[in-house]
Amino acid sequence: MHNHEYLSHADLARLGFAALGDDVRIHPSCVLVGCERMRIGSHVRIDPFCILTIGSELVIGDHVHVAGHATLAGGGAISIGDHANISHGAKLLSSSDHFSAAGIAGPSIPDAFRRVSTAAIVVGRHAIVGAGAVLLPGAALGEGTTLGALSLVKQTVPPWTVNAGVPARVVGRRDRLGVLALDRAFRSGGSGPTCE
Repeated sequence: MHNHEYLSHADLARLGFAALGDDVRIHPSCVLVGCERMRIGSHVRIDPFCILTIGSELVIGDHVHVAGHATLAGGGAISIGDHANISHGAKLLSSSDHFSAAGIAGPSIPDAFRRVSTAAIVVGRHAIVGAGAVLLPGAALGEGTTLGALSLVKQTVPPWTVNAGVPARVVGRRDRLGVLALDRAFRSGGSGPTCE
């Protein structure tokens, strides 16, 4: 297999996903732990060197792209809506050691000695997570939300907003009507706009 090739459908089926749609492309360099808890929609591409290690449930909708070096990990559920994009090096972490509580950090330590925060992460339809951005336990990006590169989110972010910073804050609005019009045209099989 050449390094530009993705796993075949037969290879993916052998991994034992809870659900697997059509036209799913996952690079063989990805680390996948807990496939039996992963539901992946159709027309999904997961690029090289991604880490998906799920203790609860991972749900990925249709037409989702997870770019290289992204990490989706933790004990909490992670849900990614249709047409969402996770950019290069983004981290969706549904579990995190408490940094101020009395506890010993690390997965080799028994739970009785650790202080770990675990909560679901939701990335809404048409949301975009920028390169290197981090979503911590409990983060929820509303439909159409964009999150700038290297931003940090640990709360609910309003739909159709542009967000950036550490911690992320709203810095603008996204063109909701334009995106949804393109979505309708795409679903109806029409052609998109042309560049001039």
